[in-house]
Amino acid sequence: MTTEVRTIAPDATVAEAAELIIGSGYGAIPVVNRDGTPRGVVTRVALVRQSLPSYLQEVGDLYRSAEFEPLEEQVRELALLPVRDVMEPALAVTEDTPLAEVAALMVTHHAQQAAVTKDGLLLGVLGLQDTIERIAWRG
Repeated sequence: MTTEVRTIAPDATVAEAAELIIGSGYGAIPVVNRDGTPRGVVTRVALVRQSLPSYLQEVGDLYRSAEFEPLEEQVRELALLPVRDVMEPALAVTEDTPLAEVAALMVTHHAQQAAVTKDGLLLGVLGLQDTIERIAWRG
């Protein structure tokens, strides 16, 4: 579990979230309230997904189109939105949740990470790869 977690507030902009995600090297950043309670998660995939659907409808087939200006406009508009508008629900578990249960929840919910909480506050983040490695090496 990573306990030194970079987080972002729900009212931060998507541009700020993108910079944080790119700068951290992680695929997702937890969204937390000022008091430290998890609200959701913003992911690289969600940011791309927010930009592409209408663009793909406009061009029909991304592979045949050399024109990316509509995509650039979508990204500019997306960058101004608050994170709360693009965040996804966070998978939250407590520090007492058994590791095998956390791994099963992550697989079931297609989550790459789980927010680990204590008394409702973010304690850390556990990645899917971390859970698999720990289960495999327990042997």
